Amino acid sequence: MFKKFIKNNLKLQNYAHSIIPGLSGILGKRPEMYLPGGKWPTYYSKSKGINIWDLKGNKYLDFTMLGVGSCVFGYADNDINKVAIKVMNGGPLTTLNPIEELELAELLIDIHPWAQQVKYARTGGEIMSMAVRIARAATGKSKILICGYHGWHDWYLSSNLTKKDSLKDHLLPGLNPIGVPYELSGSVVPFKFNNCIDYNEVVKKNIKDCAAVIIEPARDKIVCKHFIKGIRKLCDEHKTVLIFDEITSAWRNDTSGIHKELGVNPDMAAFGKTISNGVAMAALIGKREIMENATKTFISSTNWSERLGPATAVAFIKKHKKINAGKILKKKGDEIREIWESAAKSSGLNLKISGIKPLSSFKIVHEDWPLIITYFNQEMLKFGILASDRCYSNTCQDHKHLKKYEIACNEVFLKISKHLLNGNLKDKLEGPVKQMGFSRLT
Repeated sequence: MFKKFIKNNLKLQNYAHSIIPGLSGILGKRPEMYLPGGKWPTYYSKSKGINIWDLKGNKYLDFTMLGVGSCVFGYADNDINKVAIKVMNGGPLTTLNPIEELELAELLIDIHPWAQQVKYARTGGEIMSMAVRIARAATGKSKILICGYHGWHDWYLSSNLTKKDSLKDHLLPGLNPIGVPYELSGSVVPFKFNNCIDYNEVVKKNIKDCAAVIIEPARDKIVCKHFIKGIRKLCDEHKTVLIFDEITSAWRNDTSGIHKELGVNPDMAAFGKTISNGVAMAALIGKREIMENATKTFISSTNWSERLGPATAVAFIKKHKKINAGKILKKKGDEIREIWESAAKSSGLNLKISGIKPLSSFKIVHEDWPLIITYFNQEMLKFGILASDRCYSNTCQDHKHLKKYEIACNEVFLKISKHLLNGNLKDKLEGPVKQMGFSRLT
């Protein structure tokens, strides 16, 4: 039945919403987050590099997050595909275990000598729930201190049971904890990133009763060394597990987690999203005395034992190291930032850039920002470019792609400046204003 709607994006989106609640399994892929009103392509037929083709055969350059930040080698990377095809031809799931699990564990432990054991899942939310379960099993304590976005599961969203919208500083405002047991109220306590007041009044106050402190070591910037060293010291004093959520930040600046730049090691670190260039995979590494508690509780799932994830993760890590992908991603990030800065300067717009270099985002400082970013997405689409307020680096962004992006950004920024000056930007929108909310790296 859906085929009869393919020629009309809006009708196709409405139909999808009617049989798939929310249309997409992830909030960040809903068309309303980019360009409401039926203009956004929504579905794709194929992809390669930074190119995406929609269902009508239209070709776009993807200058957004490229697979919600997962594809640093671009879409359908030949080396990853080669391994994936071999795995599929040999059977991705059998009665026995894939040897790639051992190879991947050895690679991760070699890169992170502070860790001795590894566990696997297939999504970021799963691996963070696993980390929380292990930390609670290891310590016999229940409360968790968190800083950042760590998934959709009950343990995390329960933070909003105690204080409405307590997670607004960690990803999205207005996350409704409906469906989360009220009995979990008070079990998760959020604290603010690089905030000395929260360090003293929230972390110090609660840590003695906590199984774990979970923090993303990079958000709009890398965590302050003094801040994280203080948390490390508190965790050691109170026998609390320190967990780094590197699901977004890892495999960007280096062939590793970004925590290696800090000189502070956690007790456990979680990886996902990027570790296999778009194939479902997640890993948790940690100290033996902590990780061994995974066998004292029940943590198990059939598809955590399939072969495709670990095999492609092994290929990803080896290629990442071989081509020094971190250096490439940082260079591309610099080039993208220069495009934004130059376009804003020539247009007289006040621009703010945030994020580590491979995970860059921008904001034009103006009260009409929601209108501005909606209009930006709308006009960039006319150049055949999928765009948003963030552009994540990947190794496929070549000079030709970046030049086309630069030309489009310059023209659209000039239009924005003109329409703001004339006070008619809202009249130039061809549909509703996009949904807002994301306030961090992803």
